[in-house]
Amino acid sequence: MEVEPLLLASQNDAIRTLVRALDMHGPGEADHADRVATYAVATGERMGLSDDQLLKLRRGAVLHDVGKIAIDSHLLSKLGELTDEDFAALRMHAAMCETVLGDLPWLDDVVPMIRHHHERWDGAGYPDGLSGEAIPLGARVIGVAETYDHLAFGSSYKEPIGSDLAIQVLVDEAGKQFDPDVVSAFLQIEPLIQPLGT
Repeated sequence: MEVEPLLLASQNDAIRTLVRALDMHGPGEADHADRVATYAVATGERMGLSDDQLLKLRRGAVLHDVGKIAIDSHLLSKLGELTDEDFAALRMHAAMCETVLGDLPWLDDVVPMIRHHHERWDGAGYPDGLSGEAIPLGARVIGVAETYDHLAFGSSYKEPIGSDLAIQVLVDEAGKQFDPDVVSAFLQIEPLIQPLGT
């Protein structure tokens, strides 16, 4: 369904505001969100998603970490190894998206892909332990795109390993952590990701 231009502009302004707030809470989150959205949409295009599906995927990818607004900012910038307690607190961000976005009904179709982007193809992910195609397709795409970005660029608690090794991890985890079809489509955007992830 096509959205009126003025309404679309207002919605995009709201999304930018949320991402700006997230970046103030955890510096670097906006750049990460932008890269993940670029990878996700390019992957979705390779998979033949419609324009409406791609719009929702872009929004989900840009907002995939918005739940971190509800997480202690010191934890987001903590250097070095994280404790089990740290990881447990960080994992809450996936489900917290529903609290942050709950008053925006025009994102109702996007929230499930955000909530479930840390699920695993083999069912060992979180927050709900979904597996296979029970995981929303958008979540499966965002999961691959985000993992690539974290591996290639690193984070406060993990050194970057570069594009080539990041891609190898995706290949090794296809069918375990990731939907093999999504990984296959992601690999087709390699000309796009190589310069960004080196």
